[in-house]
Amino acid sequence: LSLSLSLSLSLFPLDSNSPPLAMQSAAQFAAQINKEFAKATTPVPPPVRISFLGIKGSFTDVAARKFFDDIGLPTSATGQPTIQSVFEAVSEGKVEAGVVPIESTWSGSFARCYDSLLKHPVSIVGEISVFETHCLCAVKGAKEGDITTVHSHPDMFAQCSAFLATLSKEKKIEKVPELDSASACVKALKNSTHGAICSPEAAKLHGMDILHSGVGNDSNIASRYIVFVKSQPTEQKASIPYAQEAEPNDVGQRIVAAARESSNAQTLNGGSQGGPTKCTVALTMHNEAQGLFKVLSCFALRGMNVTKLDSRPSSSALGTVLRNTVHWEYVFFLDFEPTNPKAINTVLSNVREFCSYVKVLGVYQANLKSVEVKPTPLFEKSVSPRRSNTSS
Repeated sequence: LSLSLSLSLSLFPLDSNSPPLAMQSAAQFAAQINKEFAKATTPVPPPVRISFLGIKGSFTDVAARKFFDDIGLPTSATGQPTIQSVFEAVSEGKVEAGVVPIESTWSGSFARCYDSLLKHPVSIVGEISVFETHCLCAVKGAKEGDITTVHSHPDMFAQCSAFLATLSKEKKIEKVPELDSASACVKALKNSTHGAICSPEAAKLHGMDILHSGVGNDSNIASRYIVFVKSQPTEQKASIPYAQEAEPNDVGQRIVAAARESSNAQTLNGGSQGGPTKCTVALTMHNEAQGLFKVLSCFALRGMNVTKLDSRPSSSALGTVLRNTVHWEYVFFLDFEPTNPKAINTVLSNVREFCSYVKVLGVYQANLKSVEVKPTPLFEKSVSPRRSNTSS
């Protein structure tokens, strides 16, 4: 049926400006028929098996679905209780890709994510940033004034501290930490005096009423998530420093290609310009004066934009990328935008002169939206509890 419909649309196109195949030359007719036949008979690739942090409805689940929907790849997803377990599921081949948060505009970088990137044989193949709307929800029919216990992830309590303080003015509110905000919904369903701070998606998924939307201290909160796959060894070549490490497997290359195609299509269709290529590396520098300056100069002299610089104590990398270390030395993580793919080899060859270790953690399509941050006053009780707040 799909083949017949495809051929029918080709013979009698909906676009009045395009002539039907019957009016084309025999060669054009045959070429178009072959093209449509190949398209209709091409097998649909199986869904990408992914793991994400939390359970269905968690903020990471929302980000994962948005990323793969945007690039047009179907998925089969399962949740994991910790960042570490997501990395383990990918590196052990239980799933093909993982999605975890790597930084938040509220709490900064997630240290355990960086540690896991060093520990496991994985490659970053994509990223996405998502605005996060926090809401207080409870079982249907519950009243905000009746809530005595609130469940959520500890980070959510910190991000919504001003709102929780208003709830505690007349009575003591017990805060119960959970593995993730979506799990909090499951716990809150057991009692009408229990609420959960979670995403609107989690509340809807569990059939709960949203008692108050937009309860975060900052309405600008967004998190950046990375998508990664198991890496595979590459042929060792002295001319390509990072080839001694690894590269994404076939699934990873498929994700990178789909993200690049989606970005290009968005630009061609009049949307915002697709992001540039981004490269993330981990490195340890020689303990010498001006070491960081020398490394950054390698990028500056080639006109490359360094978009992020972070660090972790080198002890976190002991036994993975470092055989020995001492306290108060560091592993640096650096994101930069290469001017072209070959430029990665050139700049890292130069960087290696000033470093004892360099590892490429991923080369992928940048996918961060530039959105103006607006001042947000701390939550006030006078704000209507039914205030709407747009969710990404």
